[in-house]
Order: sequence, then structure tokens, then C-alpha cells
Amino acid sequence: MAISEKVQELAATLTRAEKKVVEAIFQKPKAVALGTAADLAHGVDVHEATVSRLVRKLGFESYSSFRSAMQSEFIPSQEPATRMGNSLARASDVSLLSMLVTQEISALSMIEDNIGMGVINDIARELMGARRIFLFGRGNAETLSLMMLKRLRRFGRDTSQLSGDPRELAEQALSFGRGDVVLIFAFRRAPRGYAPLIESIREVGAKSIVISGASGALLTPSPDRLIGVPRSGEQDAFQTLTVPMTVCNAIVLAAGAQHKEESLRMLDRLGTLIRRFE
Repeated sequence: MAISEKVQELAATLTRAEKKVVEAIFQKPKAVALGTAADLAHGVDVHEATVSRLVRKLGFESYSSFRSAMQSEFIPSQEPATRMGNSLARASDVSLLSMLVTQEISALSMIEDNIGMGVINDIARELMGARRIFLFGRGNAETLSLMMLKRLRRFGRDTSQLSGDPRELAEQALSFGRGDVVLIFAFRRAPRGYAPLIESIREVGAKSIVISGASGALLTPSPDRLIGVPRSGEQDAFQTLTVPMTVCNAIVLAAGAQHKEESLRMLDRLGTLIRRFE
């Protein structure tokens, strides 16, 4: 079982300090895999005993065994990102732009350490096979939600955006049914309405998919499927949507590839309709 899956199972039982440690683990997995329990504790300003307690909760006998699991899961394919990041960081003309480029390249290079193409294909298959697709995102995440709404709609999928105050969300959730899929974007913390939304999805036999960042494993209740991929930048500082947007683009391309003839036919039909309406 992946470490993120272990965290998901225990998310509701973790203390605030333990959640801080979890976020640090998924924000910089290689540093954690190569460091000590003291390093990790110092980095998030908690007692080393908090780290030890967390790794035992996750089913590891010691921090050493936890670190070995981290090394097996995260280190092999992460070296290129580290080398590229270090090279760009040493550039002579340091600026906000170069810093941002460095962070983005590093974060993008680590995507496949957290999610493989098999997962992308599975999600694309679920979305394209859904009776209806609902999308939900608050704040900046709404940008990704609207992007996916348009792209999936172009494939001829029955797609709707969930929005509004609690009452309006409740009214929209009333139409959920078996065979529906709800794609949710949640970064930093669970968006308002997340918990009742997951509960409503489960009650009717629909499915939930969440695309999140480093803290995704802490979401409660947990969704049916979680993609937790760290974004660029520090968890407590400015972060962009480049990484989750790349994941979304991969899902769209995978969906198009899985239903190539149908997708191309729908896009061709869309072109005809656009010319008609313009």
C-alpha cells in the first residue's frame, strides 16, 4: 500500500501537529526519504516524538523502516528534477521569473513519482463512461473545474458545474445518481461543502474523484479516488495551478485516445456548430 493510501485511512485520527508533518512529507518527499526524524520535526517545528508517533500510526516499526519505504516510493525517478532544479537555481541572473521557472520544472518533473499513466487512464475511463459528470472547485480551483467542464463537454459528455451557496449545492446534489462521477478540486484545505458533497455522492452510489496537492491525503471523508500531486512552491507560500492543470490535460488526452473515433467525430461536429452559431 502506498504511503498516501495509509495516510488517507488514518486522516480523521491525525492531530494538527501530525497533519503538519504529513504535508511536509508529501511536499518534499525526497528530502524526507534522505533525512532523519529530527530533520523532519525541525522543518515543521514539532517535537521529534510527533514524527515517531505518526510513523507508528502508519504501520512502521521505526523511522528507519518508514524512510526505507519513502526511498523505494519516491527516490528512483526524482533525481532528474533535483538536478534540473539545482542547475536553474544557480543561474547568475536570479529573478522572480527564474525562481518560478525552477519551481515549476521541479514540480512537473515529480508528477510521475506520485501518479502513473495507469491512474490517468483509469480516471479518463471513469469519466468517459459516466452517466453524467459533475465538477466542483472553489477559489482558484474553480479555474480548473471550468476548464475540464469545457473540454469534457467537447467530447459530448453530459457535464455540469457545481457552484453556489450550501442551499444551491444541496439542490444540485439532489440529481446525483448511480453511474455519475463528481470530479473535485481541493487544495490546501477541503473547500466549503466538501464533506456533505462526498456523503451525498456515496448515498446514491455515484463516484468521487479528487485532484489535490500535498495535503490531499488529509481530506475527510476520503474520496473514492484521490490524486495528490505536490504543486510548485512552499505549502505556506504562493503556489500555482501548473501541476494539477498538467494532470487535467493528461486526463483529457487519455480520454480522447481511448475514444478516438467518437472524440474526433464530436470535435468535428463542434466545429460545424461553431461556424453555424458565429
